[in-house]
Amino acid sequence: MSDPTPAAHPSNNNENAINGPQRFIYNQADMEHFRHSSARKELLSFVSTMGRGLTITTKQPLPHGGYHPHSPLENLTPALASLHGSLSCISSTWMDPNHDGIPPDHKVKARFGNPAFRTWHERLVERSYGIVRCLMDCHVKYSSSDMTEEMTRTEILKECSEQGYRAASSESPSVWQQQKTTSTKSSNEEDIITELRAYLHDAFGHPIRIDYGTGHESSFIVFLLSLCKIGCYHWGGTNNQDSNGGDNTNKSNPPPEVIGLASLSLFHAYLNVTRGLQRDYMLEPAGSHGVWGLDDYHCVPFYLGACQMMAREQCQQQNQQPKKKTNDAQEGGEKSPDDNDTEDEAENRMPDNPYLPETTSPVTDQSAPISTHNDNHDHWTPSVIHDRPVLEAHRPTYLYLSCIHFIQQIKPNVPFFESSPMLNDISHLGNWSKVSTGLLRLYEGEVINKMPVVQHFLFGKLFSATWSPSRKTPLEAPKRTFINGPMGEECIAPWAYGDQSGRGGGVDAGASVGRRPAPSSHLGGMPPTRAPWAK
Repeated sequence: MSDPTPAAHPSNNNENAINGPQRFIYNQADMEHFRHSSARKELLSFVSTMGRGLTITTKQPLPHGGYHPHSPLENLTPALASLHGSLSCISSTWMDPNHDGIPPDHKVKARFGNPAFRTWHERLVERSYGIVRCLMDCHVKYSSSDMTEEMTRTEILKECSEQGYRAASSESPSVWQQQKTTSTKSSNEEDIITELRAYLHDAFGHPIRIDYGTGHESSFIVFLLSLCKIGCYHWGGTNNQDSNGGDNTNKSNPPPEVIGLASLSLFHAYLNVTRGLQRDYMLEPAGSHGVWGLDDYHCVPFYLGACQMMAREQCQQQNQQPKKKTNDAQEGGEKSPDDNDTEDEAENRMPDNPYLPETTSPVTDQSAPISTHNDNHDHWTPSVIHDRPVLEAHRPTYLYLSCIHFIQQIKPNVPFFESSPMLNDISHLGNWSKVSTGLLRLYEGEVINKMPVVQHFLFGKLFSATWSPSRKTPLEAPKRTFINGPMGEECIAPWAYGDQSGRGGGVDAGASVGRRPAPSSHLGGMPPTRAPWAK
């Protein structure tokens, strides 16, 4: 058996630069290359860092797990604030008929898949260039320290968010639509925009199948990973120099807490869009396991939400430490935290990760109850999802509670243990650390290790494939759903209407020109089948 480790082929990257991101996974051989690729490692590491970055206690732990709905731009950079503004515009106006939105077609009678989603996706393709171009312009504009000194960070983030909103709106969609073709640098920028647009197009569902699943969610994560690689998680040059003026940080490798806090805010905005699509356009769950899966549509938001809960409890414990130290001092002395390091804590330390520093804080055990009274003090175990008052009051802030609430919203009048047995079982775990660890393993095992999901991944220069695909020409998805002819008639089974000989098995010639053949009697087609209990 040959070595499954992929070999680099520079021609692939050159081809991608010309044609844009392409599929590279078509069969099990390609899948084996992906399993050992740097792209898979980067994706999993980035997802891990988004969550673990919330729990690293290098600074004072933040209340609310690092996110507050009234100040969502607080932990973003100019580029990410622009993206947040674009997502806010998409979620609030693109489906609202009062704001030139695209409402669902209520005349269509289908369990899943409202065809109005295709029109919505066409708008996404049309305006994606302006959305991506705007965020990159914001990143370049505020990369100099002179610009950041003239305005406060809050003012910069607000302005970038407003620009991102306008880039996605119908008010002035042409502001960022003109492509730059004047220099090699501009050409490279256009290549990056083309790649980022491809990831963004796949992040909200498939326009032909009218479905959404964890593969589309992963495309959005690849989009964020690509932004991270080009430095959009940094405040321009302000974060890249240490106190001595030297280069201290690689632009493609920001601190994990920066990745965690920014990604948490962006996922709140992203879910506002996808939930509207899933609810209003009735997107079919792509590859859903039904009640035997975690959720019909998502996986990573549950992981991020569990890590946010861990960060919340770390803040609680940090606030209680001064009281404990005071009591210890009164009893005759204090103990250093390093003296209490145990083998269990060493085992709980986070694994090696290219996006994390070599030394990280151990994952804190959150099992000890804390007796306090409000949001930042009440001790919430995973079973808090069954407390409806807490769920209603705090879902705008906590991502995990928001995910649970949405499930209950789209599946009303169904007991939670029946509609979501896996999440119900998770609620019986003792602490959020176990929940987050298990959900990360679930994402690895059930998403990026599954060929039906990752076979649709696109690879370019930022998220690159280092192997030659099994197919020389890309395999294109069908452009139309299963219909008989140009008039849009429904599909008819070959044996449904027979020929006139009475033998059955034929199809009326009208089907070949797009006309639905008239039902024939049982003499000219397959005899009707009666149910065993029919009289």
